[in-house]
Amino acid sequence: TRPTTTWAPPNLPSTSSTYSNTSAIMKIYISCLLAAAVLSATGAGIPRLNISNLAVLKSDNSLTINLKVPSSGWKIKSNQKVVFLPVVVSGSDTVMLDPLTVAGPRAWFYEVRNGEETPFLVKTGNGKGIEYSRTIDWQSWMERSAVEILADTISVCGCDDDLNLFAGTIPLKVAELNTADMFRAPRFRYEVPGDTLEKNFALSGRANIRFMVNKTDIDWSYAGNYAELDSILASINKVKGNPDATVREISLCGYASPEGPYTNNVRLAKGRTEVVKEYVIKHSSFPESIYKTSYVPEDWDGLRQWLVNNPEPGSKEMIAFIDNPKVPVETKNDLFRERFPQAYPGLLREVYPLLRHTDYRITYNVRKYYDVEEIRRVMKVNPRNLSQNELYLLAKSYPQGSPEYLEVFTLAARLFPDDTTANLNAASASMNAGDLSAAASYLQRAGDSAKAEYSRGLLEAMNGDFTLARSYMENARILGSDDVDEALKEIARMEEIMLSGGVRILQQEF
Repeated sequence: TRPTTTWAPPNLPSTSSTYSNTSAIMKIYISCLLAAAVLSATGAGIPRLNISNLAVLKSDNSLTINLKVPSSGWKIKSNQKVVFLPVVVSGSDTVMLDPLTVAGPRAWFYEVRNGEETPFLVKTGNGKGIEYSRTIDWQSWMERSAVEILADTISVCGCDDDLNLFAGTIPLKVAELNTADMFRAPRFRYEVPGDTLEKNFALSGRANIRFMVNKTDIDWSYAGNYAELDSILASINKVKGNPDATVREISLCGYASPEGPYTNNVRLAKGRTEVVKEYVIKHSSFPESIYKTSYVPEDWDGLRQWLVNNPEPGSKEMIAFIDNPKVPVETKNDLFRERFPQAYPGLLREVYPLLRHTDYRITYNVRKYYDVEEIRRVMKVNPRNLSQNELYLLAKSYPQGSPEYLEVFTLAARLFPDDTTANLNAASASMNAGDLSAAASYLQRAGDSAKAEYSRGLLEAMNGDFTLARSYMENARILGSDDVDEALKEIARMEEIMLSGGVRILQQEF
């Protein structure tokens, strides 16, 4: 004999809540699960629930379930009611939505008289039916979950019923949610960096050394000159202190500012470079034979770059003048001063001292490492000793997608920022780790190879732009990529998931 009260929890709110500890509902839910085993074992069928127009809508912060229940077509007695309970479930996590009830005339009157009706109640035969809609807060575990409908028949008279339409009915799964299913790349593309006989590296820098006006002598009264010269020595000593490195060449290039006669600027740039060279040779232990010097009489490129970085009235015209190849180099500074008389004094005072500098470049090579454990050790203490090929070997020693795997490939991109192979591999590792923003940055410097276009297609698919993804994949096909078809199949699968909001309706009517 069934109870004469409804099984819905007391004080049911108008919006859905989680009733994980509500014993009454959980008993019904558990009884349904137990009955499922019986029905499965006996081969019994599932009674029709007479529900239609199911829709499951996922937004950023909520999940909405809509359905329709008619008032007619129910084979229940006047003192019976059928109660439906929509639930969202994933493993042990469950959210129960507000129940909805179809009641016979006596059962409906009982509900209304006692004020115990659910928010959704319809009397059989009244012709109106129920348009059910409930929204619940989105929870992370719902990313992979299911929507089920539980149903039970209840008598309100306290007597045995001949008809118990839904007693023991199994939970009926009506929809599946899969919003966490990222794009599964058929294969992220990596490229093996070329291996070379020698590992050549270079360390570059700039020293802004002040000289005596119109002379090649260092102005020692300017305290900053000691620090500038020491910066060159510090870089040299850094390479010198590397036991695996051999210095091949130290290049020094002196620059003069574009003022005064051109021939005098040639003398100043050349003489000042030699003075710096003598100082560095004196304070380091490398032979003079490895030093190479050059000079630039007038640093127009430096002035141009300053104007680009610090635009002011007339900057575009000054840049156009500097870029004009028809201006004679011997008289260029005189013509510049005459053409821009208002700007020239400020440039002479604020900018020209910065154009008198010495750039240096230390070229060296490092012995090769063949053992992965040694490469691992070198990466921790002196990663600049490693070639791309050595970093690639180290990355492959880690599980794909692991933090160490990503760390090595992104380090390679930092050490070799202009190398297309390093950027392609870093992009693939970043996509594998789910960092799509970093992957996009790396792919900007990954070149235009088939692998790069393929990787751009994967990135756009993961970002949800399937049209652009297909375009990149077709480019990759033209360039010779051999696994585009597999990628396009995955793109189509992911597009279907995203267009449906990650929701798959298993049946509209049941």
